[in-house]
Amino acid sequence: MAIYTYQATKENGEMVTGEKDVTSYDELATELNKQNLMVISIEKKVDVNVSSLFGKMKEFEIGDIPLEEKVIFSRQLATMLSAGLPVTQAIEILLQQTKYTKMRTKLSMVYKDIQAGSTLSYSFAKANLIFSELQLSLIEAGESSGNLVEIMIQIAEDMKKSASLKAKIKGAMIYPIIIFVVVIGVVAVIMLFMIPAVEGIYKDFGNAKLPEITQWMVDASKLMSNPIFLVVFLIISIGGFISFRAFNKSDKGKSLIDKLLLVMPIFGDLIAKIQVLEMTRLLGMLMKSGIPIIDALNATGKSLTNYHFKKALYNAATEVSKGVPLAIPLSKSRVIPLIVVKLIATGEQTGKLDVILTEITSFYNDQVEEMTSNLTKMMEPIILVIVGLVVGFLALAIYVPIYNLGNIIK
Repeated sequence: MAIYTYQATKENGEMVTGEKDVTSYDELATELNKQNLMVISIEKKVDVNVSSLFGKMKEFEIGDIPLEEKVIFSRQLATMLSAGLPVTQAIEILLQQTKYTKMRTKLSMVYKDIQAGSTLSYSFAKANLIFSELQLSLIEAGESSGNLVEIMIQIAEDMKKSASLKAKIKGAMIYPIIIFVVVIGVVAVIMLFMIPAVEGIYKDFGNAKLPEITQWMVDASKLMSNPIFLVVFLIISIGGFISFRAFNKSDKGKSLIDKLLLVMPIFGDLIAKIQVLEMTRLLGMLMKSGIPIIDALNATGKSLTNYHFKKALYNAATEVSKGVPLAIPLSKSRVIPLIVVKLIATGEQTGKLDVILTEITSFYNDQVEEMTSNLTKMMEPIILVIVGLVVGFLALAIYVPIYNLGNIIK
């Protein structure tokens, strides 16, 4: 048994708080639902001493607000608005329960602005909190049309899907990253300790000459142990990183790098499908919310990460503003699949473009989920080849001189 604190609302919107001694989170949630209460939050009560010990540590934050926290925030806000709570009261509740100092500070600014009469979209945009530019456009459209609740539910679901996709990709990358870290560690140990030991053994035999492959390794080992080399390497690495960042920010550099990413084995196809998925999902959301197609194309283009997909949508927005059907400029793009263009053309002809975009999104969502689930399996052959080459090279560098040494002794 443990004590849990909870916040919930009655059917009339009245706030209810309290604590109960139950066995689990689910037991308390079930009990509150039976009392016709809508659960806002349930937290396990922490011992006062432990809480005070870690209280100050929570004030130190590195980086931005985690995506998971943004997802929770948007879902809770959508739930409270759908339950009929006023915006100010919903923000006040979220302000009280957030555990991030940066988020709490900015959320208090949002709360004050809304109390002063500002709109929800303006307040969040001013505080630069939680929502992206595209999501703020959706919120603004929801406030204008009177369907803010539906829009917030849409945004919450969209953020949940994005977080789930990123988590799957990160999970699939853990295995190859661990393999490469271990390989790099093994190579470093061999270069710094085993190779010098082999050289020392050969020196004991006078004029015995090391094989070429081992001599290269010895020279590399001495270079790695040289402080001057390490300083120069560090300076070059930092300079290279800064130069790469600057190059990637330029249109020419971004275009080249993103083009290379799209033709990479395995990852290129995955990146392209993710971009198509994001494009159709976001464009469909904006159009369903009543945002004009030109604004929707520009907003979607800003949200995409690949330069060539961005350019395709920006060009499409320009052409559509001249009265050209959307499918025509998209067909001129080399990155958007032909099947997607044809389906969009069909949607324009039938007047059901938003429905077609939803169907395309569903199809590509299944494709991306399947690829991310099998990503580790697809990478295994490449990992095995790379590791095999490294191990084979190191084995030759170590065992060939040992074999030759045996012949010298004979």
